[in-house]
Amino acid sequence: MIATFFSHFFYLFLACLISVYVAITSFDLYYEKPGPSEQEQLLIINKGQSVANIASHLRELNLIENRMVFILVVRLKGFHDKIKFGEYMIPKTASIKDILDAVITGVSVQNKITIPEGLSTISVIHRINNDPRIKGDLISFSEEGVLAPNTYSFDFTTNKKDLFLKMKNNQERILEAAWDNRDPDLPLKNAFELLILASIVEKEAGNEEDKKKVASVFLNRLKKKMRLQSDPTVVYSLTEGREPLNRELNRSDLKTKSPFNTYKIDGLPPSPICNPSKSSIHAVSNPLKTDFLFFVANGEGGHNFSKDLKQHNRFVKEYRKLKIEN
Repeated sequence: MIATFFSHFFYLFLACLISVYVAITSFDLYYEKPGPSEQEQLLIINKGQSVANIASHLRELNLIENRMVFILVVRLKGFHDKIKFGEYMIPKTASIKDILDAVITGVSVQNKITIPEGLSTISVIHRINNDPRIKGDLISFSEEGVLAPNTYSFDFTTNKKDLFLKMKNNQERILEAAWDNRDPDLPLKNAFELLILASIVEKEAGNEEDKKKVASVFLNRLKKKMRLQSDPTVVYSLTEGREPLNRELNRSDLKTKSPFNTYKIDGLPPSPICNPSKSSIHAVSNPLKTDFLFFVANGEGGHNFSKDLKQHNRFVKEYRKLKIEN
């Protein structure tokens, strides 16, 4: 009789073990089972969002089949306090395990916005205000030169003001460092004048190699009390950075009465004409030492530089001939 009892107990115990094994195996299989979504989905988890609310949202996105199973998995795995808020890109057919790996690791989606070199502030603000990925109130700002061109990363918590201030702070740091380490022979009174000239260099130079040469031309002209005679300053006097001119300058444009027209004024214009890059700022703060006083486009994306007007006029004639031929 005792033998029979132990025999029954053994088989009952074995059945329990098998049941537990089946349950665990089934649980793991469901945990790693491919999800129902047939496309990549963006999942946003807000700070303080409950597991139940997250499960409901996952079901709405068709990322899981059963919200209660997701909640149970989170509880049994002890993940309820490990889920991080953020923006996550969940691949198609992602399992519950895949989803939890993403939101527990907390590697949120990083969006990017690129601000090209030489844009006006109005154009930069337009890009920020019209990017649907960036939250927050619209920004109104027009001061030129104070925003650093670059590619900026941001997530779903970033607002327009945050991004704007990051660009502004970056430019302040770049300008301060450039002024502190400037060539002592610069004919510039302060960092703001450096920024103004850097913005002109930004619009004039066709490539990075030319920037220091272009800067040297303008600095040499300032030292000799010659007018800068920069075409981009004339363009800015006509458009104020609101839109492209979309045509070539003519003789009457060069006679425009404006504090920005460097064909008509002595020295620098009153403010920058665009937001210059770090390389343009450095080109002005530490320029090449040259005797150049003139430059003109060479038709190949760069410029020909001259020490005197006679040589310059020869390069101008060559450039005009090249334009006619093309």
